[in-house]
Amino acid sequence: MTTRFTGMLLAATAAAALATPAFAQPAPAPEDVQKIFDAGRYQEVVDKTPAEAPPDAQYRRGLAHRKLNQNDPAKEDFGRLAGAGEAWAAVGQSANLLIDGNLDGALEAARKGVAAGGELAQAHYQLGLVLDARNENADAANAFARAVELQPQMAYAHYMAGMSFYKAKRVDKMANYFDSFLKLAPMAPERPAVQSIMKTLKGR
Repeated sequence: MTTRFTGMLLAATAAAALATPAFAQPAPAPEDVQKIFDAGRYQEVVDKTPAEAPPDAQYRRGLAHRKLNQNDPAKEDFGRLAGAGEAWAAVGQSANLLIDGNLDGALEAARKGVAAGGELAQAHYQLGLVLDARNENADAANAFARAVELQPQMAYAHYMAGMSFYKAKRVDKMANYFDSFLKLAPMAPERPAVQSIMKTLKGR
């Protein structure tokens, strides 16, 4: 009887284990996912960001897909921003038009995003990305600089501001943004290139 009871108990325990979902580790905090992105671990960003994530995380997920050259999933990510308010919808539309190579449409949408959400750092960042693609370096630098003002911890806003000022031959402004980028994103894949630029300029 005891043996039979033990067997039944073990069977019930095994069945309960199968029926109970195996819970993963708690979802990482947003700042942790941002650090993963800043370190260039883009697939991890995608894996750790659910489709129902807040708009800022959804935008970052789209950028991660872009870094992985996965444009179709990126467009899905950016498309989800349509329901997150006027500013975010315009940012997502701009991002998708930029993927499509429609620079005029992307610029118009990005400007709508800035107009609708003036304090939204990602709107200015997206505007900077479009202006950078259009080789309008000075304006791109100013857009990225505004994103930095609104969200100082946004490492790639510093990086893109530095690169845009570098292209615009404003190395005086470039250095500060690059210094901040290196401090905020010590593991970034762009770090060696940035250090090389800084070293070359200091050697003049």
